[in-house]
Amino acid sequence: MLVGFIILSLRTVAVISAVTVLLFISLRSVKSDDSISKEHIVEIRNLEFIPKELVAAPGDTIIWINHDIIPHTVTADDESWDSDLVEAEGQWQTLVKANMHETYFCRYHPSMKAKLRIVSR
Repeated sequence: MLVGFIILSLRTVAVISAVTVLLFISLRSVKSDDSISKEHIVEIRNLEFIPKELVAAPGDTIIWINHDIIPHTVTADDESWDSDLVEAEGQWQTLVKANMHETYFCRYHPSMKAKLRIVSR
């Protein structure tokens, strides 16, 4: 009887240990998924940036793709970052930084404006 109790206790401990390990692993993977950098696409179509406002975090990559038949630029309002010329069907990308200026425009078409909203994870 004592042997049966010890075996049952060992099985209980093993099950509790296995569940604890699985729970720890699943919680850890959720946390690391949150810290993975993301890639965002901004389309340039019909003289507009789409979306007009994009939420991104430091470490993310933003790719602008020019679907218009004319060239554009992607230029921070304060000119702290700039794509130079993005030809028709061309693209440009940048890595998001925490202190990055958030509003931008096209040098050739100043009415084309959009905004980044930089948030921490």
